[in-house]
Amino acid sequence: MNRRFGLGATGAPVWDKRRDARSFRHSRGAPRRKDSGVAAMGATAFVGRCMFAFVFLASAVNKLQTLSDPIAGAATLASIAPRLAAARALFASKIGFPLYLVLPFTDGQLLLLGTLTEGVGAVLFVADSSLGAKMLMLFTLVVTPVMHAFWLIPDKHSAGYQVEMIMFYKNVAMFGALLFWHATRPVVVGSRRGGARGISSAVGRVKWE
Repeated sequence: MNRRFGLGATGAPVWDKRRDARSFRHSRGAPRRKDSGVAAMGATAFVGRCMFAFVFLASAVNKLQTLSDPIAGAATLASIAPRLAAARALFASKIGFPLYLVLPFTDGQLLLLGTLTEGVGAVLFVADSSLGAKMLMLFTLVVTPVMHAFWLIPDKHSAGYQVEMIMFYKNVAMFGALLFWHATRPVVVGSRRGGARGISSAVGRVKWE
């Protein structure tokens, strides 16, 4: 029997106004609660992406400002040149031929390419783009073992060793967070779409009942 009707004293179906009113209020409130929940989840995720990407974006902007200054840019290139040279030598010993045959870039070009990858990836990640997450993952995966090779520092008690070790594991944690975001994104997007479909169907029930 329809939920809006009950049985009267004679056994005949009688319209239950109170039950119908409660049902209507419940159906009318459900879409609003779901809608606010989806909006809150989206806003929270956006703030979280902004906070996460800020580290990469601020670093990229700082590097671009440094490279725009001839003196500061030259000092930066001089500081990273030994690390890039060590990385090239290591890769050449592993693959059997010089790395510049595959990546014919100077130190300055590599630094600029990495900076652009970092900055553009951060902006795209804020926009909830999987391409942005992949760019940040690529940047972190390449830069971390090259620029923060703490195991190459002989004095394990020095400040330089401790700083590079902290930076290395920080980047590992950020790479893990990006990997987690990328792996769970289909589930989150599906739940959002499912929530939207649920809201639409609930509104339709209220409209046609």
